[in-house]
Amino acid sequence: MNNYKIRKRNNNATLKEVLIIMGTFLFVAIIIYYSYIKTYNIEYDRLKKEVNKYLVYTKYEDKNNNYSKYVPYININSPTADQVNNDIDEYLLEYINIKKTNITYEFSISGDLLSLVLRVSDYQDEYEPKIFFKTYIINLETLNLVSDQELLELYQIDETTVNNAIAAYFNQYYEELVEKGFYDPNVCDYSCYLKYREVDNYLDNINYYVKNGNLYVYKPFTYYSIFGDENYFNEKHFVFKITDY
Repeated sequence: MNNYKIRKRNNNATLKEVLIIMGTFLFVAIIIYYSYIKTYNIEYDRLKKEVNKYLVYTKYEDKNNNYSKYVPYININSPTADQVNNDIDEYLLEYINIKKTNITYEFSISGDLLSLVLRVSDYQDEYEPKIFFKTYIINLETLNLVSDQELLELYQIDETTVNNAIAAYFNQYYEELVEKGFYDPNVCDYSCYLKYREVDNYLDNINYYVKNGNLYVYKPFTYYSIFGDENYFNEKHFVFKITDY
């Protein structure tokens, strides 16, 4: 009985040590994250129009029950940033006043490239909701917009590489949908599945994005069908990783 009590105290001590270690790692991770945010904001202070604000911040926010809208502002003192901010306003104008719409954004700084992606989820048609993406990539050294062709040249790839990478993802999605029982290949083969996605060309409506040194593509497609695909697809399925460094 005494031996049992001793072992129990040791187990509690071990658990406490584990919790302390986990808490320490979490604390360090939080410190590193905020140090990173602070570092890159200080690094690019020279570019900012408003020095006391982040390089990209939310200039408009609206939370309405199950729907929310966040509109970004690129805080850079340059004609290019002004052009992008105006374009963002114009692009989102038709969605701002639509109740059943979510607007979110994400940005990333990778080397000298600032990438920003807008995500619009339109639920006006509850039986066929739509998702849209729009991206902008700014070179923080030249303060110019980076074109799609410039990105492909930077990564030393061509559209065939992009096309094949996206095709591989769609093939993977189909195989997983078949495996999970959403599709019967004898009823709806891969070509049939693409028709429900409304995908005629893998390169249509693609938007490039750079994160952690890698090139990504955001591509919208229809994710509802009579097969219940909406129970499989989520946000990650609209992002296609093109390079892996």
